[in-house]
Amino acid sequence: MNIEQLKEFVCLEIRKRELDSELKAIGARIDDLEQALVPQFLADGVASMKVDGRTVYIAQDIHASPVNDRAEVISALKTSELGQYVSENYNTQSLRAFVREVADEARLRCQQQNRLLTEEEVRTALPSPLCDALKVSFVHSLRSRKA
Repeated sequence: MNIEQLKEFVCLEIRKRELDSELKAIGARIDDLEQALVPQFLADGVASMKVDGRTVYIAQDIHASPVNDRAEVISALKTSELGQYVSENYNTQSLRAFVREVADEARLRCQQQNRLLTEEEVRTALPSPLCDALKVSFVHSLRSRKA
């Protein structure tokens, strides 16, 4: 084991956490200033201003959301011949959480049988249709925490 590389890893990870914290604080302050400045730009009818060599401007974005529920919007899109905006989908975060639950159960079974948990063990523990449709991969990373 190269201890110097390990020490450098720990040092860089600590610095990254410090910078992440500072970045979050800066982002929060920018959000506060934006909340104060956007109404001023709109009230003054100003589209943009130059300050310290930068152009600050109002950007407009448009969002659409359901009045009542998604099903109503899906139905309206289909009847309006806009079906190309509708697709079947699933929530990847929810699916990942379900696979983790199945993996936890499979891990317990493997521990009881003194076996190592494998990706194949998790995949075969999934319900029949998902077993054939999903690929399960383990991703490993190096982490540290304050001692």
